Formats: sequence, C-alpha cells, structure tokens
Amino acid sequence: MDYQAISPESTGLHNSGQQRSFYRVGRPPKPCKANLIRQILHQAYRLVADPNGVYFLVPNLGGPVLMLEAEMISPIIKHIAASTNNRDVSDQNVRDALEIIRGDYSDFSTIGNGRTWLDNYDNRYIALNGKVMMLPPKQENMIQPELAYPYWHPANSRPFHTMYIQGHSAMDLSGVRIIESYVPIPKDRDLLIYTFMVLCLMPERQQLVLELTGELKSGMAQLQDIIKRIVDPVIKENAIRDTPTKVRDVDQKAWRHHVLNLEYVEDGLSSAVQRRMFELLCKSRLEWKAIGCHEITSSLAVRRAFLLSSLEPVITQPELVELTLSLEMPSPSTDKTGKASSQCHTQESLPSEDQSRVFNALLGLLGKAHANIDQVLLDRRVPEGWHDLCRIGMIVADTLTGRAEAFWAQYEAYLNERLCEMTEEEPIAKAVVEYLRINGITEAIENPAGVWLAILTEYRPTWVSDSQWPREARGLGAAFKRAAPLLDAQGITCYSNGKRGSKRHWVIGPIGLAMQHF
Repeated sequence: MDYQAISPESTGLHNSGQQRSFYRVGRPPKPCKANLIRQILHQAYRLVADPNGVYFLVPNLGGPVLMLEAEMISPIIKHIAASTNNRDVSDQNVRDALEIIRGDYSDFSTIGNGRTWLDNYDNRYIALNGKVMMLPPKQENMIQPELAYPYWHPANSRPFHTMYIQGHSAMDLSGVRIIESYVPIPKDRDLLIYTFMVLCLMPERQQLVLELTGELKSGMAQLQDIIKRIVDPVIKENAIRDTPTKVRDVDQKAWRHHVLNLEYVEDGLSSAVQRRMFELLCKSRLEWKAIGCHEITSSLAVRRAFLLSSLEPVITQPELVELTLSLEMPSPSTDKTGKASSQCHTQESLPSEDQSRVFNALLGLLGKAHANIDQVLLDRRVPEGWHDLCRIGMIVADTLTGRAEAFWAQYEAYLNERLCEMTEEEPIAKAVVEYLRINGITEAIENPAGVWLAILTEYRPTWVSDSQWPREARGLGAAFKRAAPLLDAQGITCYSNGKRGSKRHWVIGPIGLAMQHF
C-alpha cells in the first residue's frame, strides 16, 4: 500500500475548534505497514496527553485506553491487522507508527489510573464487565455514568470477575466470608485481611504490604492466590514466582500488576528492592523504557500494594517494615478457626460463582469505605501510614460484625504481638523492656551511655552473641536509635538529652499513662 496523506476532514479529530489529523502533511513516507497501523489506530482511537505529558490512545467507543508504548499495544495491533486487514505486522512496524504519532497534535485529558480511580470531584470509577461504573462522593450505591471516563490499567489486567451488577444495598456483604470456606483464615485476623482487600481498591490511599507466613500446608499460598484473583485479576502471571532482585525487576512487574504478588519468597529481598517497594507504596514515578532504549518515554505517578508469602518474615528494611502487615497462617495441627483443615474445600482457588459473590461483597464494602472514610475519626494513636487502614477497618468491622471495636481488638492484638516479635530481634530493646519490668520502673531515668551499658548488660538476652551486643558507649547510642521506635510503640521513651562534657546522656523510661492512650 502506498503512502497517502489523509485529509483533516477524514479524521474527525479537532483542536481548538479546527479539524486536524494524526498525520502531518509533508512527512516523508514510512513503510506501508506503519501507515496501515496508523490508519487502524485513527479509526478506533484518538491521541490524548494527560497533564503530566504522558501519551495515550483513547478508544472512540469507550474502554481502557492504551499507553503509547509498542511493547504494550503490539499484541492488540497485530490482532486487529490480522482479523480486519488480513495482514501481518511486526513489532518494528508498530514502533515506526508510534514514533510518528508521538509528534502529532493531541487532546488534553485526565486519565484514570489503576483498578479504581477518582476524578477531580472525588467520583470513584471502576470498570466492571466492560462497563465503567461510578460511586459518587458520600454515596454507597454504584451507578453507570452518562459519559465514560477514560482510564488506563496495567497491561496484564483482565476485567473483574462479576456475574451481575446491582445496587450495593441488595448485596450480601457478609459474602466476603466465603473465603473462609476455602482456606483457614485465623479468626483473630480475618478483619485485617478483609480490610487490606478493600484498601487495595482505593489506590489514592496509603498502601501496605500483606506478608503471609507459615508452613507450606497452612493454606498460605491458597489465601494469597484468592486475594490476588479478587482484587487484581490478570491475564497471566497471577503469581510472580521469580523474586525481584533489582529495582528494574520491581518496575517491570509494576507495569503489569496493580497488586504485586510475590509467591514464596525463599531467599529474601535485597535492600534495593525493599526500598523500591516502599517508594511504590507511597506513590512514586514509574518510568517506561522501551527494550533496547535508554530514553524514558512514559512516566506515571502510581501506588502499588504488595502481597507476598514466605516461610518466615522477609521484610527487613525499617521503613518498609513499618508499612507491612505480617500475618502468620495457622499450621494444620493448630487451626485457630476451630475447624479441621479437612473441612475446607480442596480447590486451589474459588470457583467462578463464589469468586463473583466474594467480589460483589467486596464492592459493597468499597462503597461503604468510599462514602464514609473521611468522616471516621481515630480516637487513639496509630503508627504513621496506618491511618487509612484503620479507618477502613472500622467501617469493615461495623458492617460485618456491627461493632467497629472488633477491628481494634484484632489490630491491637496484632500490633502487640508484632512489637514483641520485633523487640525479641533487637537485643537492646529487649534488655530495656526487661530492666523496666523487673525493677518496676515508673518514671524516666537519665544516665550517661556508659552507665546504661553497664546496667543493661545484666539484662542481655541469653541468645545474644558478643558480636550482637554493643562493646562501648558509642555503639550503644546507635542501638538506642534503632530501638527507639519499637520502645515508643510500647509506651517507653528513649531519647538523647545531649552531652555533659564528653559523655552523652540518654533518657529512658515509661512515657506516662496519659500519653499511652493517644
């Protein structure tokens, strides 16, 4: 096919009231297949740039938009070319076409990003069965908007698994508990898990890592699979079995998943990977580099939740630890649900009908969270980064049990258990706790670091080797800094009060009963 310029009248695209085209008049001819691709795109899409300068192809008839990256859209273009034009096109043909299109005029529009997204008026949108549905602010019922909102989601995504769409008031929100028929969820942690699932569908909120640990036969992998398929169904690669070792590996997976699902992390995670995970939890730039190209062509500001499983906890980077919900699954012999493992279904995942019932119940919980989260006030002190989870948790608990306090019972029990585990792993923190407990200390005490070293050595845990224990005052000061957040969470203050001559003084002791309730 020879190159033919297409007139502005034939494109139907407009800019400032004037007709225009994807095609620039006078541009040197490109290979005919590149022009075929441009014609295919012109017939079905319009070129749009968002406020951050990222280019998208918005479908004329609604549906997900396409990122203007060859590796993402080549399969789609190849399928259309083969089915409608009986032509085969290569990845290079697609790259040639997109290189030209990038230089063309574009409309400007805000593009929704993720599984659910908000517009500038806090309307929440979500794509269900090919339809875009909307939750208006402060409302729990979902409606179909008059105009479709353009949105992008990771290239690996498939539609949510729903059999029907109806008002949330008609949904059985307790249907989310169907999961418990397939996997022995700890009864003292179930509300935490359901709250995490709702949080995954609110990407504008602070995201967390859910770390599931336990024996291989504990149902850990099964629960992980169920959560992923409900909150982020994908075309393939449901579980990421190759543990990321570099930042680039994490970013590549983040382009394909809304919730990154790392299955059975056996050898741990590098510090670089954990730092990148922390950045993506808190919203970070996700940059696209085409294969064989060093130039960044697209960059999105995104948040990503993480779901992982391992025999033992593998999150060790301090900032990431503070945003990790680490739950141990009960072993088959000590099932905390009170049910024998044999009573649970044996399928690897929920069948389609039950997946639909669980997801529809999750939509109902999402509607309640979206409508009420900003009106929920926290009446107690929670760690930084956990405010959104706790607000959602109160809504989820009130909906499922009739008592918002049920969430706090589980959350505080989990937090205390987690703090004890972490304190056990920090020798100085453990020694401080034991010193205060055994001696009945009720007020903060100030001593030079050298004096504290002599005092705490008497309470040194028996399992601590010489190499793990500070040998001088300077080393103790560094250990105090590491232990301070752990101690603070348990109502114990630990801070430096400056130097007296050449000796640095530290203040350690109970914060006070009045402060422990906030």
